[in-house]
Amino acid sequence: MRNCAFVFSCILLAGVAAAQQTTGAPSSTTAAQSAPKPPAASSNPAASAPGAEPEAAPPAHPLTDAQAHQMLDLTGANKIKGQLTSGYINYLHNSMPFLPKDVSDDLQQSFDKLDLDTPIIAVYKQHISTDDAEAIIAFYKTPAGKDMIDAMPGILQQQQQVALQQGRKTAQEVIQKHRPEIEAAAKQYQEEHAPKPAPSLAPGQSGLGAPAGSSAQSGAQGAAKPSGTAPATTGSGSGSTTPSTTTTQPK
Repeated sequence: MRNCAFVFSCILLAGVAAAQQTTGAPSSTTAAQSAPKPPAASSNPAASAPGAEPEAAPPAHPLTDAQAHQMLDLTGANKIKGQLTSGYINYLHNSMPFLPKDVSDDLQQSFDKLDLDTPIIAVYKQHISTDDAEAIIAFYKTPAGKDMIDAMPGILQQQQQVALQQGRKTAQEVIQKHRPEIEAAAKQYQEEHAPKPAPSLAPGQSGLGAPAGSSAQSGAQGAAKPSGTAPATTGSGSGSTTPSTTTTQPK
């Protein structure tokens, strides 16, 4: 689906370039656009960043709705809309084979009512002037323009395949050249981001972290000590004490 939209956009751009070549002299609108202009303030931070391409100003006289509809008809936009709709519905059926029939029918009817011309024409008006649209339409009606429209989908598809192959090959070559550096960086990253082991108990610490022999633990141990013989003292007249034991009989 994205390829269809991309193909259609590239066909339009190619028509603009071909139309400008066939007209010979630039139109008044085009000449006005090519004149040096001070950079306009942009609300997009990326566009105002150093090195970013400035946004092109919209044409002073954008194409009319009738011109836009004629361009859409000549480039087969209605056909592309049908392909997009069918492709998306097939994607939904493959993703959700359990989709009820009433839902599928509702999707089909909703897509048939979908208005894509209005937003597409709004985009055209931001980039194409009335004079350029007239030249583009004239070019699309020529045998060369018709041949270009027919050939562009295959050309763009092959172009994408070549770009993907070359990009994949270049990435593999660069990665292979820097393989030792990449492996060392990966090892360092794994070591820095490895999960830390849980802290272990030090000798002399209880499960709650209190040191052995503390008053709380000693009190607990004393309370748990079995009662057997309890020490007792008996006094004498001279004030000395002698230890004695009292035996507690088990009950």
